[in-house]
Amino acid sequence: SIPAELGKLTNLTSLDLSNNQLTGSIPAELGNLTNLTSLNLYCNSLTGSIPAELGKLTNLTSLYLNGNGLTGSIPAELGKLANLTSLWLGSNQLTGSIPLEQLTSVRCDRFDDVDGVHKDSIDLIAGRGITTGCGGRRFCPSRTVTRAQMAAFLYRAAALLYGAPAPSGEVRLSDVADDAWYRTYARWAVGNGVIRAPGGNFDPGGAVTRADMAEMLVAAFAHLSAFGRAVGVFTDTAGLTDGAVRAVEGIAAHKVTTGCAADPPRYCPDKTVTRAQMASFLARALSIRPVSR
Repeated sequence: SIPAELGKLTNLTSLDLSNNQLTGSIPAELGNLTNLTSLNLYCNSLTGSIPAELGKLTNLTSLYLNGNGLTGSIPAELGKLANLTSLWLGSNQLTGSIPLEQLTSVRCDRFDDVDGVHKDSIDLIAGRGITTGCGGRRFCPSRTVTRAQMAAFLYRAAALLYGAPAPSGEVRLSDVADDAWYRTYARWAVGNGVIRAPGGNFDPGGAVTRADMAEMLVAAFAHLSAFGRAVGVFTDTAGLTDGAVRAVEGIAAHKVTTGCAADPPRYCPDKTVTRAQMASFLARALSIRPVSR
C-alpha cells in the first residue's frame, strides 16, 4: 500500500508511483502535498474511492489515476484544480457524473505528434499506463519498436490482464546494465519466455519485426493462443518456423492483425513494427476477453 507518511513530504513537486503492484486505497494525506505539480499513480491495483483531499493540490498540472480498480464517484473537489492540463481516470470503475466543468485547461490529447488511423489506439494504451511516450508530449509514432520497448509494452499490458509474475529463477542478461530503465521488463520477458535471449544476449536496441511481434504477443497473452498447426493463412510466411507461423495465424484469427495486403493475403513478416502500429496491435489484443492462465 501507499504509506500515509508520504503526506509529510510537503516539499515534493513530483510523485510517480506508477507501474508497480501497489494495493489498497489512495491515502487522503497526499492532499497535504500542495507543492505537487505531477501525481502519477497509474497502472497499479489501487482500490477504494478518489480522496476529495486531492482537490487541495491546486498546483497540479497532471494527475494520472488510470489503470487501477478505483470505485465511487469523481469528487467535485477535483474541479478546483484549475492548473490541470492532463487528467487520466480511465480503466477504473468510477460511476456518476463528471463534475469537472471548470477544468478548461485540460487537454484531451496527450501527445502532440499523434494523429491518423492509430491515434485512438495510442490514446488507449497511454490511458492504461502501457506507454508514457518518448519524452515530453511526444510519442514518436514512426520510430521502430526496439526489443527493450517491446518488453516494457508487454509487461505493462500483461500486468493489466493477468498480473506480471516475477521470473521463477535468476535471469542473467549480459547486455542489460543494472541501472537500465528496461531491466525489470527485460528480466520478466526473458524469464517468462516472452522474449528469447540466446546466450544471455537480450539485444535491447534490436528492431522488432512483425514475425517477432506475433510470437511475443502469443507468449505474453494466454488468450491469443497460437493455432495447434499452421493452415496457410498468408502466402508469405512459409519461410518462418512452425511456431512463428502458428503465432501469426493465431493473432490473425483473433483480429489483432489483418496482414499487410489482401490479394494475395500477405503478412510481411520481415518488416519492422513502428510504435504507432504496435499501439494498434496492443489495443486490439486488450479488447479481447482474456481467459484464466
